[in-house]
Amino acid sequence: MKANRVTGWALWLLLTAVAAPIQAQDWIYTTVEGDNLWNLSEQHLDSVMRFKQLQRINRIENPKQMRPGTRLRIPLKWIRSNPVPATVEAIQGEVTLRRSDGTSAPLQPDDLIYLGDQVRTAQGSTVAIRFADDSILTLHEDSLIRFDHLSAHGRTGMVDSRLNLLEGRMDTRVIPAKGPGSRFQIKTPSAISAVRGTEYRAAVSDNGSVSSIEVLEGSVAVKGADKQSLIKAGFGTRVAEGEAPLAPRKLLPAPTLKPVDGAIRSINWVLQWQAVEGASAYRLEIAEQRSFDTLLWQQLSVHHRAALPDLPDGRYFARIRAVDPLGLEGHNAVQTLILDARPQAPIQLKPDDQQLYRGESPTLRWTQSQEADRYRLEIAVDQQFEQVLIDRDDLSETRFNTNELPIPGTYFWRLTSIAADGELGPVGTVRSWQAKTIPAAIDTQMQSTDDGMLVANWPAGLEGQRYQLQMAQDPQFQQLLVDQLLDTPSYRFETFSGGSRYLRVRAVEPDGFAGPWGAVQRVLPTPNWTPLILFNSALGLLLLL
Repeated sequence: MKANRVTGWALWLLLTAVAAPIQAQDWIYTTVEGDNLWNLSEQHLDSVMRFKQLQRINRIENPKQMRPGTRLRIPLKWIRSNPVPATVEAIQGEVTLRRSDGTSAPLQPDDLIYLGDQVRTAQGSTVAIRFADDSILTLHEDSLIRFDHLSAHGRTGMVDSRLNLLEGRMDTRVIPAKGPGSRFQIKTPSAISAVRGTEYRAAVSDNGSVSSIEVLEGSVAVKGADKQSLIKAGFGTRVAEGEAPLAPRKLLPAPTLKPVDGAIRSINWVLQWQAVEGASAYRLEIAEQRSFDTLLWQQLSVHHRAALPDLPDGRYFARIRAVDPLGLEGHNAVQTLILDARPQAPIQLKPDDQQLYRGESPTLRWTQSQEADRYRLEIAVDQQFEQVLIDRDDLSETRFNTNELPIPGTYFWRLTSIAADGELGPVGTVRSWQAKTIPAAIDTQMQSTDDGMLVANWPAGLEGQRYQLQMAQDPQFQQLLVDQLLDTPSYRFETFSGGSRYLRVRAVEPDGFAGPWGAVQRVLPTPNWTPLILFNSALGLLLLL
């Protein structure tokens, strides 16, 4: 019961700044050596003559000599209020400033932003804005914000900043309140949020009809349709136009990133993380500073991996968070990235990876790298490059002839770009090729057997080779009688009569490559003795008669 009363009291304190103008409150000032009511009135109050009223309400007997540490109660309405501009801290991309008088100009670092000004970011652009109390606001791409109130209460440290997010997204890191006059308020088309020292995000979507609030530190009071809700750290809410804020919803946990071992040596390297239960998407952001005041790049993806953009070598920070089905974005996971991918290795063009050559060696070809002054080429007989045959670091051309390498052989090659100052880039992709000899032509020999068969024989080839044999009625082998693939170096067939036949053989490699045909063998038919036998038989009968 007591906890509920405390929460309710905290909510009331925050929402008074949303529901109505600041009521009469007191600023408590603790005196230091040398303070008196006159100089305090001159420094902080709207009139130096307030010193008499200060003396009366604080019951000060000697206004010229006050003991250090004395606590003075000063009504907030007596404190001098003066306009203070916000300052552009940093810019990435294209950002436009529209002044309250209607004039527009590109926003620049250190520009001052005044009451009534508007700031718009283009696609892929962000801007960081610092307020008088050192609070920071980051306005993301495709966003529009208007500065409705920018003031400070003299030199008290209390700053009153009221903003209107009309489109897009923003992050804030708000300095804790320094007194009752401190205020940081964000208005959207569907909600008002009041902050007293916190880190949170706000977004406007669905053509301005829906607002999202996500609190990372502190607490935020949110009001919509005259209904109020206190959103604590680790929770978010969604407010539709004309409706009350949804009940606080717990933000999704930070994703677990796959570790990055050492420097990243390739462009478009893929950052990976574990899927988060309940996530419908993920937001990935890249910045040069850990504070992420401005972004170099951001992407919303349904996958739990993303290829990094093409960035110069250097140190960067990646920030990833899960997005739930309502569009509320969760806690951040941050990863430091060291890119050392330049000068980038050229792209290998020829030969194709694992390409096979017969009786010849390839000419290696690659693209010309704009970042390279020359190239290093390594050729080895093993993929680990422990047995390197060629290592050249003086190649200015984008080709290299490998005729000096023996055949047969399997070779691996890789390239490295070298900058004009001698800096070596990352080693490129490893490719390979294989060079084999062309199988020799096969010469066949014909033999007859005791059982009246004919046999074609030829020398056995290399292990794994097979043999294609063809027999035809014509020497051009247009009228094929036999076309077989044999495992052994011989072929038996029956004798035949009639016209001559023609036979040839060639070796076939295990990968299907066929060598040249051997010499064509003319096979003569077996003589037909039957007519002669019949003639001799008939002649013998006649002689007997």
